[in-house]
Amino acid sequence: MDEDDRRVAGLYAQFLAENGPNYRALDWSSPRSQPDRFARLAAVGIASGHSVLDVGCGLGDLLPWIDNVGLAVDYTGLDMTPEMIAHCRATYDHGRFLEGNLLDGVAGFAPRSFDWVVASGIFAHRKEKPWEYMTALIVAMADLAKRGIAFNAQSLSGPNPQTWLLYHADPDETIAFCESLGWSVRLTHDWRKTDFTICMWRPDDEAAAPGA
Repeated sequence: MDEDDRRVAGLYAQFLAENGPNYRALDWSSPRSQPDRFARLAAVGIASGHSVLDVGCGLGDLLPWIDNVGLAVDYTGLDMTPEMIAHCRATYDHGRFLEGNLLDGVAGFAPRSFDWVVASGIFAHRKEKPWEYMTALIVAMADLAKRGIAFNAQSLSGPNPQTWLLYHADPDETIAFCESLGWSVRLTHDWRKTDFTICMWRPDDEAAAPGA
């Protein structure tokens, strides 16, 4: 991990220590929007029998959400905060949880190791070269996906920019970058335009196409 990654990992460890394993440990303002974010990520095409890598899995909340909507997937959570991974391993009796940073490489992750690679809320606290970091992670996620990827980010189109303390990505710039990779791409905003979700489908896999 680079210095900024270590800072972010330490920040989340602090949030967890101060707040316990709840939405505040993830620096969300409330728990209400999380199911909507997960639904927009899963809309990429996640179905029972698929394998899913959850990058920056935090408390592993995506796993019980998947269970609750009736899907049975081969789930792997990855996070660079050791305390988050320790919590997940102690909490869940299924799925696997690994400590690490995708950009550092993770042992055993060969190209196209997972049907889907997803990430929720992992870019907001980046301070050093956030755009470069975000695009590098998109490429790394795409490399591991057989079918496609989905991720979200806080949006430059959101309201009250004078109050922002975290990184907000330009949705137009982001979708242009994703399309430059040659994949099919779809962007959706939440109703307030505070954040956006991008779904991407690998072009050389018919099963990954929208609506498949």
